Amino acid sequence: MSLTVGDKVEAFTATTDQGARYDSGQDSGTWRVVFFFPHAAASHCQLQARRYQAHHPEFAQAGVKVLGVSSNTRKQQLVFRDVCQVSFPLITDEQHRLSTQFGVLDDPLPELSFRPARRETFLIGPDDVIVQHWQNVNPETDASTVLEEVRRHLGQSGR
Repeated sequence: MSLTVGDKVEAFTATTDQGARYDSGQDSGTWRVVFFFPHAAASHCQLQARRYQAHHPEFAQAGVKVLGVSSNTRKQQLVFRDVCQVSFPLITDEQHRLSTQFGVLDDPLPELSFRPARRETFLIGPDDVIVQHWQNVNPETDASTVLEEVRRHLGQSGR
């Protein structure tokens, strides 16, 4: 079962595609977007990440950290970073710890050598509580939808 609005996100550590340790506890007290995507080689996943990158300056200006997560290998994530030219952290969740914690681990697909995460997005408030949860995410509009929700919560006008 997925985490949902009102649930507290327990602190977690993970490894980024660049081999750095990510500790969510260090981001406690800030707004965060965690978006899960199924497969780094898929064009829809790349579109979603590129949209987040296009809006990244606006997220950063609002003090919101963006984090992308998939079950791909570190090597696949590095290629994904280069293709999409993203500047935010990408988490390699090969062991499915985060996908399981958030409840987004999908069923195995015969064409993939790994179990993917479902495409779902979470907006987490400074108190580590989920403020909004999107399922069945449209990769083309996800970033702009989330940015509008951030602006609504922070009392900022949209552009």
